[in-house]
Order: sequence, then structure tokens, then C-alpha cells
Amino acid sequence: MTDPLEKIQDEVLRHSLQMIRELMGSMERSRDLQDRIPGFKTQKGIYKPQNSNYALWVRQTSRGIYPDQDVTNLPDGSWLYRYTPEAKNGKTDMSLSTNNALLNSMDDRVPVGVFIQKKLPGSDRTYEVMGLAYVEEYDGKHFVMHGEPIEIENRPMTKSSITPFQPFETYRERLSESTTPIRQRAFQTAVRRVYHEKCSLCEIGFRFRGEPIGLEAAHIIPVSDRGTSIDIRNGILLCRNHHILFDSYLWTFDENFRVRVSSDRIFRESAANNHVLKAEGRKLANLPVEDYDLPAVKAIDYRLDLFEKNNS
Repeated sequence: MTDPLEKIQDEVLRHSLQMIRELMGSMERSRDLQDRIPGFKTQKGIYKPQNSNYALWVRQTSRGIYPDQDVTNLPDGSWLYRYTPEAKNGKTDMSLSTNNALLNSMDDRVPVGVFIQKKLPGSDRTYEVMGLAYVEEYDGKHFVMHGEPIEIENRPMTKSSITPFQPFETYRERLSESTTPIRQRAFQTAVRRVYHEKCSLCEIGFRFRGEPIGLEAAHIIPVSDRGTSIDIRNGILLCRNHHILFDSYLWTFDENFRVRVSSDRIFRESAANNHVLKAEGRKLANLPVEDYDLPAVKAIDYRLDLFEKNNS
């Protein structure tokens, strides 16, 4: 399998894009990004490296004057984002070198980094590193940017054509050491985003220096059973406490997202003060906004079967 970045001949550009990909999903202070990402210290909006035909990154600030739009997350871990072209004297000017650089990136399928500033209490100027995106089109008002999917070699799915859920991984060549951690982090990041950085069961979500902590993406069909890691419909976001109990088959949920808890007497006595018993019979408190991002029925049914077998 070929990483699309390997096709980029400009070694400096390729290396810079790789750095942005490795930061995907993280919250980074502006001053730290200035030390790591070319152009971040001085340039805002669209950054085109000198002597390059392509843009390296775009960033949206919380005080930006352009009407950028919220990100839409899709089941394959990709995302859609509409970015406003730069203007001159208050009017969009597509002849600007920065706008042309994004058009070149679109024509030649060269990805660009995306940074979005977040307002976080008590933190320095902080950006979420969305990762790499492809410019799909310019619609006359926005550059339509499409984030890389979890499986970076695949072309990302579109909102208008959500593909059927495939519960199991098919045979694949062994992933390289460099690709494996990126893939794992991409799954974690994509699930975290659609669950609003809160546990699906108890809605707990902690931050430290802007970074979400104590939350983990749990596979509904386990990886040990070849459950897919490239589709967030096989994932759910949980705090570490409820993730451990979930992986131990001490609770699960049904097709209506209602919580089921093990009938084991010793467990129930030990869990008397745990939120899992209070949630029994209730619908999961935190779920994705979009129906197409919800856990897949096939995954839920598979998990229910495992739950019954482990509690019989």
C-alpha cells in the first residue's frame, strides 16, 4: 500500500506535510507550532512556502474575518471543511498567490494541513491540528477541503455517498511501523471528534492544557476478532473506567442504544457506586449528532452476542 505523500517530489514539502500528519488530532499552543511548522510564526490564513507551487497549510483563527464553516465528520474518519479564499480590499481575489497555491494543490492532489483555533479556558492560543486534507473543489465561495480518512491510502468517502458498514478487516499486508501508529491515532481522533470529547456512558470529559485526557475509543467488534479500525461505526468513546468494564463484557448496549449490565451478583455489588449501574436500561447519554456516524447495527449485534456468551 502506498502513502500518497510518497508521490510528492518536493522533499521539503513532503517532510513538512508528514510533520503535520503526525500532529493530527492534537491541541497545540501557537508558540509550539511556531517552532515546528514552517511559516506559522508570521503567516496567517493560507501559507505558501517560498518557491513552492502548493500551499502547505491553512489556519482558521477565532477572530478571523472570513466566514469559514464548521467541520463535518464522516464514518471513515475523514471530514469536510469549507475554507474561504483570501481577499484584497475586502473582495475575494483568486489571482493572489496564496489562493492560486490552493488551486494548484487541488489540481495535483497535493494535501494541505488544516489548523483551527480553539477557545479554551485558561489556555494559551491553542489550535486543533485537524491533519491533512485534499482540496476537492472551489465552489465560488469556499475551498471545499476533505480530510484524510483513517486508511490514508483510500480516497475519502463523500457525505452524499456513505458506504455500507463493513464490520471486519479483510486480509491486508502487514502495516509498516510508520503507518500503524498514524492509523491507530486516526481512529482514536475520529471517534473522539464525533462524540464531542465526552464519554458516551457518563459524559465525563477532562482537559489538561487544552488536551482531552482520560478518554479512549473502544472497538465494538474487538480488534482480536478482526473488527474494523477504519470505520468509526465500530467505535464508541469511553472514559477509561467504562472502557475497561466494556472490554470485560460487564456492560454493553442494544440497537436502541440502551445500556445492559451484567447480572453477576458480585460485580453488581462492587459496582454499587459506579455510574454503569445508574445507566442500566437508559439510552446512552452521549451519541454522535449525525445518524451516519452512529454505531452500526451489525457491530452492536456482534457485541451483544459476545456479552451474552460471557455472562451465561
